[in-house]
Amino acid sequence: MKFHRSASFFPVQILLAVFGATLALFSVACQNTELLASEPVLTPPPAANTGPHDENIRKILAFARTGEWEDARVHASALFALAPEDASVQRVYNWVLSEYENQREITLENEIKRAAPVDQRFNPTVQSVLMDPKKKRLSLGSSTRSAFEDFKMQSSIPESFNQTITRQGPMISHQQASGRMDALLEQRISLQLDNVSLENIIFTLGEAEGLNFIADRNLPAFKQSLSVNMRDTKLGEFLEYVARNMDVSFQIGDDVIWIVDSKDTTKRREETRFYRLRQGFMAPAQFGAAEVTRVVQTKDKVRTETQTEKMEQFVRDGTATQPSIEMAISQFFPGSNYMIDFERNVIVARGTREDLRTLERIIEEFDRPIQQVLIEARFITVTEAAFLQLGTTWETGRDEIDRRTPTDFTGFGTEVGLGLQETFTNVFSRENLSATLTALEQSGESEVLSAPRLTVVNNRPATITDGKTQYYYEEYTVSQTILERSSSSTLVPKGKPTSIVSGVSLNVLASIGGDGKSIMLALAPKVTRDVELVSFAEIRDRNETGQLVSSFDIRLPESRDQELATRVIVRSGETVVMGGVMERERSTFVESVPLLGNLPVVGAAFRKRTEFDQPRYLLIFVTATLLSDSGEFIRLAP
Repeated sequence: MKFHRSASFFPVQILLAVFGATLALFSVACQNTELLASEPVLTPPPAANTGPHDENIRKILAFARTGEWEDARVHASALFALAPEDASVQRVYNWVLSEYENQREITLENEIKRAAPVDQRFNPTVQSVLMDPKKKRLSLGSSTRSAFEDFKMQSSIPESFNQTITRQGPMISHQQASGRMDALLEQRISLQLDNVSLENIIFTLGEAEGLNFIADRNLPAFKQSLSVNMRDTKLGEFLEYVARNMDVSFQIGDDVIWIVDSKDTTKRREETRFYRLRQGFMAPAQFGAAEVTRVVQTKDKVRTETQTEKMEQFVRDGTATQPSIEMAISQFFPGSNYMIDFERNVIVARGTREDLRTLERIIEEFDRPIQQVLIEARFITVTEAAFLQLGTTWETGRDEIDRRTPTDFTGFGTEVGLGLQETFTNVFSRENLSATLTALEQSGESEVLSAPRLTVVNNRPATITDGKTQYYYEEYTVSQTILERSSSSTLVPKGKPTSIVSGVSLNVLASIGGDGKSIMLALAPKVTRDVELVSFAEIRDRNETGQLVSSFDIRLPESRDQELATRVIVRSGETVVMGGVMERERSTFVESVPLLGNLPVVGAAFRKRTEFDQPRYLLIFVTATLLSDSGEFIRLAP
């Protein structure tokens, strides 16, 4: 019994002893924690009681207590440079540098938080912090700190950085402002004179109408007489006829009209004006000269140098080398000087006011938006059943009063019958097109070959191609050696390879009518498929025993081409459909019983051979839509 009781109480005593020791350790730890918490965060090292540098150390510690760490670092560095062997100086110096770096880190963190509204790169979202492993740590890397320091040294990011603005083009007037004399010359007068000198007529009109004339009274024209009988005529028009018949020139200023001899070019009153174009120029799309050839010839001591430059245009639309506005200025602005800056869309001209008015009228007419047309094309093939159904649908979908013959493709009806002929070209509305194409897609009896879309400039050709390009040689050089019992040949291509494109292409030219409604389209669609290089000729070489050693095949392309070319007139938003070109799609299917169908002779009884000969028709839909100056579609009401 005694042994049993001692064994049961012994573990309890051990547990009580362990519990008491744990409480004692916990109380000691709490006391240490309270002591650590009560200590200040920045504890300067105790200074030595005596030493030659006590005064400087106290000064450094005073800077540290007040948070002036920059001054503390400067004084500590100076003291360390003075006494690097002193242990107290070393300890204070190391402590100041460490605390200075800590304070610098805290300052950088605060600056980053304040900079967050300025640059979003320093203001990550919660999702980016959780997902980006680089942002999971709290401390900044050295590269981030360096980037932030560089950012601080630079100017602030402007508010317009990475912003999108909407700018309206400047409303520029090419016409010069009219002065007071110009306004007076618009007055209408009635005048009846008989054999009166020009001098008296001019100055009498000036006094009566308020015109300021300046002239030399010794002008030969002033001695001539003139008879006038006019009613309700502009004063400026009268002076224009006088100038043309009497060899005088009226130089019109803002407040004065200067009369000079028109034959004396030194007295021309010229002005220099700058005109900024709104629309720019239609220049040829070409790069600089790829090849420059100079030829120098000397004959009879005369040296002639000819330079030929080879230009390559990457848009071959027939654009003239000289813009049309420049051609008009050079032809209708004679006797004056001008210069055109194509990069800045600026014309600088010098001439009289009358000449500059002519130039302004030219610029006003040519500096206008060029009309554009959106071309949408669809190349599809349909089965014979779908083709016949389409013809019936378009034919029966028209009103009896609007019924026309299938060949009347130049009309403007909203729905024109397409008929059932195998080739056709007609016009119908966008709504009819949408319904038709939707029905074709849902039936599964159509195949879309291509659906190109491009915008063209008025009266400028354009082309679009979608396909695969293959190359072949048209010329070969054959070198053949024929012996008594053998032959050897060498086949070398000659010249440049020729390309052939398999796919679809569309050449189009749109001409907008003067009514702003009709569009004349010149269309030339083309579909090239089933391009194969077939053997055209074969060259064989044999050895002495007559065996075939080598052979060379000369291959040329073979393809199926489907193309149309026509002109048609439509209104904006209408669609012209072309096609009806038929091709036959032949396919063969063989079905057989496994194993038995492969047996010789009797296997034919277990095989079934089916041949399909299905005609398909090519349909090409082209929709032309006018575009406004700002890019909106222009749809005309029915």
